[in-house]
Amino acid sequence: MRNVLSFAAAAIMAASAQAGCFGGGKASSCCAAPCSSCCSPCGSSRCGSSCGTMETVEKTIMVPQMVTESRTVTVNVPHTEQREGTRTVCRTVCEDVEQTYTVMVPHTEQREGTRTVCRTVCEDVEQTYTVMVPYTEQREGTRTVCRTVFEDVEQTYTVMVPYTEERSGTRTVCRTICEDVEKTYTVCVPHQEERQGTRTVCRSVPVTKTRTVCQDQGHWEEQPCDCCPTPACGDGCSSCGSSCSDGCAPTACCDTRKVWVPNIVQTEVEYTCYENQTTEEPCTYTVTTYSQEERTCTVQVAREVQEEVPYTYCVTVCKPEQRTCTVQVAREVQEEVPYTYCVTVCKPEERTCTVQVAREVQEEVPYTYCVTVCKAEERTCTVQVAREVQEEVPYTYCVTVCKPEEREVQVQVCRMVEKTVTCQVCRPACEDSCAPSCCESSCGGCH
Repeated sequence: MRNVLSFAAAAIMAASAQAGCFGGGKASSCCAAPCSSCCSPCGSSRCGSSCGTMETVEKTIMVPQMVTESRTVTVNVPHTEQREGTRTVCRTVCEDVEQTYTVMVPHTEQREGTRTVCRTVCEDVEQTYTVMVPYTEQREGTRTVCRTVFEDVEQTYTVMVPYTEERSGTRTVCRTICEDVEKTYTVCVPHQEERQGTRTVCRSVPVTKTRTVCQDQGHWEEQPCDCCPTPACGDGCSSCGSSCSDGCAPTACCDTRKVWVPNIVQTEVEYTCYENQTTEEPCTYTVTTYSQEERTCTVQVAREVQEEVPYTYCVTVCKPEQRTCTVQVAREVQEEVPYTYCVTVCKPEERTCTVQVAREVQEEVPYTYCVTVCKAEERTCTVQVAREVQEEVPYTYCVTVCKPEEREVQVQVCRMVEKTVTCQVCRPACEDSCAPSCCESSCGGCH
């Protein structure tokens, strides 16, 4: 861009220099025709045979010229340096720590208590309720009915009447031409290589451990049960009364019942579990590598060639025509029409009924129950606790550093150089007042 601007400035300066050589806006070369007709007011004796004479004059102008110069520039050259440093690496260390934990050991206790039992008692209660009794009433009213009335209306419409015209034209047809082109393509050829490496193998190893198991080694016992005795008179619920609290005692009663007496015993039981252990083992594996090969083949490439083909086609053109027709237009007319309709109306009536209402009666009943109570025991175990240990590890890394360097480069520079040129200058022959007008009007000025 800088060179283009330099050339443009030089061209403008050269043009201005040439314009100055030829006398600015005035003409320097006169015509060869005589100026007798121009100088007639002044008299033919005063004017010469021509308007003036041409003289050659040397002038110096400035011309642009491209010059190659050497300049020194500073360039940042990147260099790679290898440096050493240290970084902090965390390593996991496992330590055995003895911990104390509390275990809740369960044992069973037998306790006595009372519980509240709800007994349902039904009572007859008379209730009043309201019933809506429906009945039908006949009423009269009016409703608006729309009646359709048809009227004949004459309408004007435009019909597009089609007719066929035959026209001719040209169309571009693409013709396919197949050419044989030699094409180069790259093929990846596979090769198999065997390499040595290591792999991590995880195996399950059986380990025998012990755990504490609580077993219920209890037994069944026959215990007497608290039952209501047989009534003194009558059977079932008689009118003579009973010693039971509910007024109706059972006809038969049990003497004993079976009760499970628990006995919780803790035993140490051995069990086998599997733990995963990882080991590094050498192995040989096959790797498929690919190498690129260039091959050539001849393929057919289709190319479309366009041709102009004349053809004749038919065009359907429509012209409008005005036509009239009579159509029936529907109009809605509203009329009031009386009618009779039935309405269902409900009136309330009060009625009574007897319903049974259930009521709960609470009673206190003694019973014996077993409660499992847990006692706290402290035990110890050894667990592995992981701890992070920081270590300083040396390592080597590469750093790219830029260093300044001075270099010489060749640069194209535009210089203005002096140049001597020759040009033609018109010297007028007439020195009086008629000569300038003659030279200007008859010769047309300098060019």
